[in-house]
Amino acid sequence: MTETNRRIAQTPAQAVVFLKTLAGLVEKSPVAYSADAAADLAAHIRGMAEAVTTEAHVHPAELNTTRQYAALDWHNEAVAVLFAAEHRSTFH
Repeated sequence: MTETNRRIAQTPAQAVVFLKTLAGLVEKSPVAYSADAAADLAAHIRGMAEAVTTEAHVHPAELNTTRQYAALDWHNEAVAVLFAAEHRSTFH
């Protein structure tokens, strides 16, 4: 299997979900920014997501399905990190 065969086709719905997830992270973690600046940046990123949705004519059902898969991916990643060998000792 070559590298190109393992790639998942990128869709506008994936871009929208990524941008909205990024906006949420920026808004909740204003480490490099003040709370106001983080909120402004998050609003800008959400505006980008809305522009992609509008210009690419993203179907709401496709966006919803993509959002559900993205949430599952984030959950699986968090579980994998929590149960990694280096974290197991902290559970006892």
